[in-house]
Amino acid sequence: MKIIKRMRVFRDEEGLSLAEVLIAVGLTGLLALGCTQLALASFTSAKYTQAIAAKSIDSGNANRMITFDMENAQGFIVPSSPDVTQPGLECSSENTSSQSAGDVRALLTLQYLNGSAIGYEVRTSSGAGQLWRVSCPSTGKTTGSEQMVRGELPLPINSAWDSAVMCPTFPAGGTLTTAQCVHDLLLTSLTTNPGIIFTIPAGSTSAQVIVAARNIG
Repeated sequence: MKIIKRMRVFRDEEGLSLAEVLIAVGLTGLLALGCTQLALASFTSAKYTQAIAAKSIDSGNANRMITFDMENAQGFIVPSSPDVTQPGLECSSENTSSQSAGDVRALLTLQYLNGSAIGYEVRTSSGAGQLWRVSCPSTGKTTGSEQMVRGELPLPINSAWDSAVMCPTFPAGGTLTTAQCVHDLLLTSLTTNPGIIFTIPAGSTSAQVIVAARNIG
């Protein structure tokens, strides 16, 4: 009789009860949900970090390039409007571009003693504006690579670009003043036009202001 009772006890303890199975399934589901949410949060965080890093690199590139280009410029030209093109003066793909009117806007051309030039312009791409740096080995002729330094900006026709390039004066012992640059003219005087204030208007990020001075002595 004792042996039979023991066998019954063992048989009663074999396997898992329905309640235990339901508890195990519930805990597994909660654990899987937690892991999924953690993975999604990690992916989202990584994507956001990459986006911020890319924008920081773009911002740093714009600051570095414009500052370097202006430092050794003999003079610079600021167009009067997006509809005015100066083929003999401006370094811009406006002169050779097959894009529709209004898709490219020259913002600034920097001229150098060797006859070369560097231009900055805003272009339309995928429904947004992008700032590009253009190389012209000889005046007015766009050649070589063109490098985008910032994206997701206002379109070229946006009025935010009207005052993108301003001319400051730095009087000794005086107050810094800023005014519109004289348009469509090569500005060479270090006294009158020692540099520029280049404002990249706010797009998907905040506006960026770059102060670039000339030093060709």
